Amino acid sequence: MLLQHTAGLPNWASGPLRFEGTPGTRWAYSGEGYVLLQRAVEAVMRRPLDEVMQELVFTPLGMGRSSCRWTPQIGEHLLPGTKAKGSPRKVVPLQQPVAAFSLYTTVDDYARFLIALLRDPALLAETADSPVDVDTRLNLRWGLGWGLEQAADGAQLWQWGNNPGYRAFALAMPGSGNGLVLLTNSDAGLKLVEPLVRAALPGEHKFLRSRFLTAGALDALCEILGVCL
Repeated sequence: MLLQHTAGLPNWASGPLRFEGTPGTRWAYSGEGYVLLQRAVEAVMRRPLDEVMQELVFTPLGMGRSSCRWTPQIGEHLLPGTKAKGSPRKVVPLQQPVAAFSLYTTVDDYARFLIALLRDPALLAETADSPVDVDTRLNLRWGLGWGLEQAADGAQLWQWGNNPGYRAFALAMPGSGNGLVLLTNSDAGLKLVEPLVRAALPGEHKFLRSRFLTAGALDALCEILGVCL
């Protein structure tokens, strides 16, 4: 339920964590759910998340420029984030690992992760097993950690990222073995998703009409009125 965002938890809580819905009944994006899952992993492994990820994911896959927290080495290569109009945002180093948003990586490193995913039939099957509805109008569903769109040759897996000053997108297509990674240091970065996907991987992609990939109210305010928060 935590991986599928169906645990009934809020996106972020301002106080003690409480349910906002009945677990298992509907999809509702929850960063808190991933932090709770992180705490479970850390309790079982008896180590912080960044050490677990380094041992089990980053090192085996050769992801030498990836980390779940800021390090001096990351700082040497990190591009500062920008607002939608291009003005710089203050760099805020994420000193503690937070499963919901603190991943530092590169296009090359994350592509290595996608390739490993596409080459693992058992993991792909588990990821897409028992999906939950997100947007029936677009036939979009959610699996274990990934958005799903059913295509003629199987499910397409997609995910987006939205942090202040940064936007990201990834797409994996098991049927063809193709994938795509987009990392930007701009609040307007998601505007690149549709033209990039259509140029690199032509075909029907209903997820491109998802509300998650459209500009939010703050982005629109910045673009139209020049008020960039």
